[in-house]
Formats: sequence, C-alpha cells, structure tokens
Amino acid sequence: MDLKWMKEAALEGRLAHGKTGTNPPVGAIIVKDEEVVGRGHTSHLGGPHAEVQALKMAGNDAKGATVYCTLEPCAHYGRTTPCCEAIVRVGVSRVVVGIQDPYHKVNGKGIQYLKDHGLDVEVGFCEEEIREDLKDFLERVALEQQD
Repeated sequence: MDLKWMKEAALEGRLAHGKTGTNPPVGAIIVKDEEVVGRGHTSHLGGPHAEVQALKMAGNDAKGATVYCTLEPCAHYGRTTPCCEAIVRVGVSRVVVGIQDPYHKVNGKGIQYLKDHGLDVEVGFCEEEIREDLKDFLERVALEQQD
C-alpha cells in the first residue's frame, strides 16, 4: 500500500509545479485506516509546506496516522517552522518519505528528528518519479553545493 499512497502524494505535489518559487513542489498526504484524511502541496514561497497543509486538513485524524511526503520533511527554521516538528507535535505515528532532501540544512536531519522522537520512518519510494518531479530543485541544490 505504501507505493499506492506515495504515488498519490506525487500527484499532489505536481499541483505545485511552477508556483513555489525556489522551494521544491512537494506533495503530502495523510492516511488513517486506509483513507486519505489530509493532503497538501507546497504553496507560494514563504507559505505553508505540503506537510503542514495536510496536517491542518487532517486535524485530529492525524494522530496515529501515516504521512506520505515526496521529500524529506524540513528540519530548519526559515520562512516557516520545521515540518518535522509539526509532524511530531500532532502525534503522527509513521512517516514514509519518497527521497531524502539533499539541501544542506535538511539532508537527513528531518528523518533523524522523526526517528529520535519515536516515529517509524521509511525512505525510498517512487524515487525515479519523484526525482523527475523535483528535478529543478535537485539540480539547483547540487549546483549550490558545488560552490
């Protein structure tokens, strides 16, 4: 079922293409009892990230649910607060991540934060598809890290 839900998250992320500024067009869905209870995608630059939008939609149903997100939840303070903290705060029990975020301020830190707070975390679903969806972001991050 994880593959099915990650494909759904990837479809959600595509709704953000061309609308996120320098942020990646991430998709997230929240599943509880095999039903989608929340969904979201990256909004305009400085706006809520996909996970936060999905958590807001899910409300209390997020407790004990599984979050599927195409890119590792952010772990740093910037224009928004860290998504990994929001996920832990509402009581999600499991997170399935499409690909790890290579951005130096995240790059495994979001995944580690979730694990450190007792969540079951799995990484590596629909990787080829998601890398294609996030190609512009991934290329930009790779170039920045060469400097």
